[in-house]
Amino acid sequence: MPIYEYACSVCKHHFDVEHGADEHPKITCPACGSPARKVFKPVPIIFKGSGWHVTDYGPTGPKSSQSSSKASSKAEPIKEKETATIDID
Repeated sequence: MPIYEYACSVCKHHFDVEHGADEHPKITCPACGSPARKVFKPVPIIFKGSGWHVTDYGPTGPKSSQSSSKASSKAEPIKEKETATIDID
């Protein structure tokens, strides 16, 4: 059974409760007895492989392939940023 994190609405006490994913029990705070709500946290996602913006359209432009030759003929090349150097004597 999964373990879920809950937070009290009144005293802000955080605690864990184990129950089934399809169950929706009325959870109360063990410290003060007030209603508690489930805490949702973001899930870390890692994008690997080709097909993602970072890997396909990096600083050198889109990767060329047989299937994308039609799209790449319309694309403009990426211009390099100009930098200035200053000589200090």
